[in-house]
Amino acid sequence: MKNKNYSNMLKCLENIGAFLLVPALLLTFLSRTNKLFSQEVAHEMIPHAHSHNDYLKAKPLWGALKYGCASIEIDVFAHKGELKVAHVGVGLNKKKTINELYLNPLFAYLEDEEWIYTGQPLVLMIDFKNDGKLCLPLLMEAIETHKQYFTYQYDGQVKEAPLQLVISGKRFTYSAISHLDSVFVFLDGGIHECNKDFPPDLVARGSSSYGSVFSWRGKGEMPVKDEQILKDLVKLSIECQSPLRFYAMPAKSKIWEKFLDAGVYWINIDNAKKFANFYEDYINKKGPPIAQKTFYKIL
Repeated sequence: MKNKNYSNMLKCLENIGAFLLVPALLLTFLSRTNKLFSQEVAHEMIPHAHSHNDYLKAKPLWGALKYGCASIEIDVFAHKGELKVAHVGVGLNKKKTINELYLNPLFAYLEDEEWIYTGQPLVLMIDFKNDGKLCLPLLMEAIETHKQYFTYQYDGQVKEAPLQLVISGKRFTYSAISHLDSVFVFLDGGIHECNKDFPPDLVARGSSSYGSVFSWRGKGEMPVKDEQILKDLVKLSIECQSPLRFYAMPAKSKIWEKFLDAGVYWINIDNAKKFANFYEDYINKKGPPIAQKTFYKIL
């Protein structure tokens, strides 16, 4: 009788153990699933999508990757030995660092995946908001232990990797990097002439504000004067091999279409979902934009 009671007790304990194990396994599954959901990345990249001031979005980084943005803009300030992500230099003590908001999540993702987007670098356009001489060494320090993930130039050749750093804003001089064997930073240059201060391989794009060049806001047809300026700038960008980007561009599909048709490579966007829907329709109607043929790789 005692043996039977003992046997029943063991079965009871086994059932209790199994009952307790199920929630534990469920929690583990949910935590992993939640991690995957929070790190959703589009299957295909939109080569021309530049997520303007990405850190101000509801979901910095992952919102852009969900819709396939090929380029992400990150404004940073050198502050107390760290790079703080912010639009203005107020309240920087409370702002997150570039590692916390962008680099560490990307490094963690790349531990499991070979690329963010298969075979194409994700561009991180870092806008130095204060002294470039302070920001550049802090950025190099931030990537020091993960340089294998970054595109670089060595012996006059560009070696592609999952990520690429393009520097804008308070830029640095070429003398700051010319002594290095491998250069891990590329330049966001101007649009009115080929950049002569840096080797062509290091000039990844040319940027200017939309309003400083064009008057057209998307109503009616583009003025003849604006259209000629656009043609001339695209022609120069091809000669310089420096893809164009116009920031503060009106978020209108008519303007996006006109600029893609003309050969502008980067479209400055604030709503990734809206642009992704537009781009899908564009591709279905017209095929890949002309800039994809002009610029054989993304830089």
